[in-house]
Amino acid sequence: MSEQYLLEMIDIEKQFPGVKALDHAQLKLRAGTVHALMGENGAGKSTLMKCLFGIYTRDGGEVLMDGKPVNFSGPRDALDHGVAMVHQELNQVLRRNVMENMWLGRFPTKGGLVNTRKMYNDTKAVFERLNIDVDPRTVIGNLSVSKRQMVEIAKAISYNSQVIVLDEPTSSLTVQEVDKLFEMMRMLKEQGIALIYISHKMDEIFEICDEISVLRDGNLVM
Repeated sequence: MSEQYLLEMIDIEKQFPGVKALDHAQLKLRAGTVHALMGENGAGKSTLMKCLFGIYTRDGGEVLMDGKPVNFSGPRDALDHGVAMVHQELNQVLRRNVMENMWLGRFPTKGGLVNTRKMYNDTKAVFERLNIDVDPRTVIGNLSVSKRQMVEIAKAISYNSQVIVLDEPTSSLTVQEVDKLFEMMRMLKEQGIALIYISHKMDEIFEICDEISVLRDGNLVM
């Protein structure tokens, strides 16, 4: 059964003092789909994602990628294994340029020095794949929120991510910017990438999502 799913979170449990945050929670994600993760504030969405990314150690259950058990030690470990997250609050170095933000912590080097030409070319290659019209040398703080968000998605792709989590990605976007984001999401679907879309906006979910999971009190109810 697992072979049809790219990512499976099965019977995930997480307890904090006096609170059972996740009670056998489930999430199953197919390649090339957008999967909505919904629920009221406090339903367990963030806790489930933190268990996926190794920010929290789960108390029970298992996570499978391509049918094989995984246990990420943290977000960087998840990234290195093809699972990325674009947070609602973008974590970027606003005074540095786009390509430096893209490759922060993994700058290409040549002769012990940062290979700026390779970093520029590698950034352009990812942008062309995603149809992003941004100069890699632009200071990222000078970009609109939507373009900064696109850079974060491109950064996830640069890690060869198979799964990308988008946390309330349209909260600060205009209608036109949402359309551009959805265009990129459809492009990623066509490339076989799976997207987890966390949102409360029903019109957007019906427009862009293929499947829906709803959490309530740490349980899957739909």
